[in-house]
Amino acid sequence: MMSKKLKISKPQHMIQTSTPNLLLLHAYGETTVEQKEVLATDLINDPALHEELITVIKSKRALNAKMMSPSNTSVRIIMEHSYKTEHLQEI
Repeated sequence: MMSKKLKISKPQHMIQTSTPNLLLLHAYGETTVEQKEVLATDLINDPALHEELITVIKSKRALNAKMMSPSNTSVRIIMEHSYKTEHLQEI
């Protein structure tokens, strides 16, 4: 019985494609140089992807604008709770 030699090939690199996660990472400045290059190429070739990136960036800006500070009601509730429970910290 003759044994056959198995040819083992090197693993191929996974092809990076632009995904919603990659767009989100890019909007927050958390992409690698390689990811930026892939994204730049994809944005040139896909106008819909470019529109999606613009939407992600606009959403990020809107969220950031809304999260500047807590409401006065929230601050009041926290302060009341702190006042009511400050004696518990001494235990």
